[in-house]
Amino acid sequence: MRLFDLHCDTLYRIHTENLSIHDSVLSVTPQKAEFLEDYTQLMAVWIPDSIRGLKAFEFFRSCADVYNKFYLPLNNENRRFYLSVENGSVIGGDLSKIPELKDFGAKAVTIVYNEDNELGSGAFSDSSFGLTDTGKRAVKEFEKNGIYIDLSHSSPRTFYDVAEISDKPIIATHSNSFSICPNKRNLTDEQFEIIKRSGGVVGINFYPPFLNPEESEASINDVVKHIYHFLSLGGEDTLCIGSDFDGCDALKELDSIDKMSFLYEELLKSGFNEQVVQKIMYINAHNLFT
Repeated sequence: MRLFDLHCDTLYRIHTENLSIHDSVLSVTPQKAEFLEDYTQLMAVWIPDSIRGLKAFEFFRSCADVYNKFYLPLNNENRRFYLSVENGSVIGGDLSKIPELKDFGAKAVTIVYNEDNELGSGAFSDSSFGLTDTGKRAVKEFEKNGIYIDLSHSSPRTFYDVAEISDKPIIATHSNSFSICPNKRNLTDEQFEIIKRSGGVVGINFYPPFLNPEESEASINDVVKHIYHFLSLGGEDTLCIGSDFDGCDALKELDSIDKMSFLYEELLKSGFNEQVVQKIMYINAHNLFT
């Protein structure tokens, strides 16, 4: 089985909890991924909204040091660990930091987290603005440096502002369908269509509040429902996995990487063509990032 996961927060936990990359409390470890014949993981550096200015970039650097020390040496033809950044506050509004992110190997940046930052407004903000003028310049600079704009966590206004000015594929690494579960963090059908038309990708998330309005009732069947809905919108070449491992209290049926075979099998049992399942689990993300 092959897997390309667009989002985990394992680096944040390792750094802030002083864990080993092999610690069994983590959802993502080299040992838990051993069963995968081919595996690529985007490892997000989450910058909490409480960390701002120069401290945000320093925090990113400290997490990147963990990546460079422990994960970069693991990269080979069958194992690839890439950096991404969750919160554009990492640059503190200073666009000169963007080439530095490229030098660290960052592949994507979530332009905002849940609240406002120097670049735009987040999904849970009460603000009515979208991208700031700095944010508009940052989008162009990120794309110039080969860093994809991730619109998970964006407010609707920020989403549409980015879509209007972006020249590259835009992505949502860990967001589900608003039509199935009307949470502010999920994508409307129109937003999904915009990402699809841009050539970007969308990663299905395993966090119960994004899967089912009654989160206590969320199950692997809800994951299937979200996938089915996005496929009904023509998303066969757009849909991916964005687990959010180690960044949320994931669905118990899918709360660590060693359980991903359960989803693979469930999709096949639900009648999905195996080629489509392989696209979702690996091929679509691989085609964009490699």
